[in-house]
Amino acid sequence: METILKQLSKIKDNKGFTLIELIIYSAILIVVLSVFLNFIWEIVYGNVKTQAIREVQQNGRFAMEKIMRTVQGSTLINSPVSGESADFLSLEIEDKKLNPVIFDVVDKILRITQEKEDLYSLTNNRVRVDSLRFTNLSYAQTPGTIRIEMTISHQNEGNRREYDVSQDFVSTISLFKGGALLSE
Repeated sequence: METILKQLSKIKDNKGFTLIELIIYSAILIVVLSVFLNFIWEIVYGNVKTQAIREVQQNGRFAMEKIMRTVQGSTLINSPVSGESADFLSLEIEDKKLNPVIFDVVDKILRITQEKEDLYSLTNNRVRVDSLRFTNLSYAQTPGTIRIEMTISHQNEGNRREYDVSQDFVSTISLFKGGALLSE
């Protein structure tokens, strides 16, 4: 018994690591590093996802605002006719040399055309317009009302989940009698 105690006291005096201790310490270090790296990756992924969401929202809000202001200031809805829907909107505005003003989607980009030649993109190439629908809700003897429904997604050629963002934008707007905007 005494010899066993002497041997145990000698083991306690050793300053090195045993193989088991080394394996345990390595396993703990690997687990801690994995958790830390996963945490860092989620922060980076969250930032990329937030940027994609912001891009879609900014493009959608800008496009909706431009369409709504143009509808408010227009004098006539050419197309779609009352009670119908279409994937483009044609309007007459007071400035006759710019007529007609047309909103449509070509190659997943929302654009506005004035005077059949002046083309302007309302969305950038980092997003795509998946659907655009204009519904004419006008009644007889009214200036006109248009419902706008649009779905915009972030471009995601690589099919990466952090860029998988889509948002619907819906609004209904009426023309002002005479095509003049109300003063703010």
